[in-house]
Amino acid sequence: MVLDSANKSTWRRSIVIKIFLVSFVCIHLPLIALLIAFGTDTAADGLSAAIVVLAATLLGTVACLATMWWLTRPLRLLALAITRYRSGGSFSEERLNLHGNDEIAVVTRAVCGMVGEIAALAERVDGQPGLDPLTGLLNGSAAYGVELDRLGYPTNSGEAITVAVFELDAIDSLPLSHDREVADLALVAVGDLVRAHFAPRPVAARMSATTFVLLFAGDGPEAIYACCEALRRAISELDVGSDIRGRLRATFGLATRRERESMADLLHRADMALFRAKDTLRTGLEALKP
Repeated sequence: MVLDSANKSTWRRSIVIKIFLVSFVCIHLPLIALLIAFGTDTAADGLSAAIVVLAATLLGTVACLATMWWLTRPLRLLALAITRYRSGGSFSEERLNLHGNDEIAVVTRAVCGMVGEIAALAERVDGQPGLDPLTGLLNGSAAYGVELDRLGYPTNSGEAITVAVFELDAIDSLPLSHDREVADLALVAVGDLVRAHFAPRPVAARMSATTFVLLFAGDGPEAIYACCEALRRAISELDVGSDIRGRLRATFGLATRRERESMADLLHRADMALFRAKDTLRTGLEALKP
């Protein structure tokens, strides 16, 4: 391959070339010293030659190690900065070599740019709820992060906050040949049903593989029962393929918030209600029947 002037300039600045030149000179330093000794002193004997070779070897070794240490110092500083950043500290660029033209400098600039992009992206998404990519609903982390006291429906005013957790049955028992595709289609369809029956309420999430959560703020028992029952019927009639037609069943667990109770505690009580409903083969909505 023909090297143009740009490629030649790149090779001259390359740290690989620098390491090669240093290694070549240091390795051949004893030979160079021996040739100089014989060239300047015709009466040099074996002892003198040995001393010259030994001194040149030691000098070459020290020079090679010192030069390698100096050439790789920017890489060690970059590794230290990355380690501190990953452990929770700030990414400091003051001691990094950002102005060189060798490979380490190029990698350093790329890493600094990526860290800056990650920081900017984190600032943009800070405080925004995470979405489940399959259903389009909130994910579990976003649901746990809901601050109930900011919903505008305090329990002391008589407008209760209720959480309904429901789980889909039958997906785990699908034939293995169709398990992944049909299950994904079913979850997407359930996400659509949740949006259709739960709107305009804002907090609906997919907590895990087949578990969903709905948060009712200010709704009475009749409204909650009507919404959950309509959703349960729609899920039972869901048709996303011959393997799952009419086999889906949604079991609910409900819990009403107590005074100053956190979202995590409320979800835990709803989970316990869900387990009790599954154990007794009920829908979980019996306690809400008007």
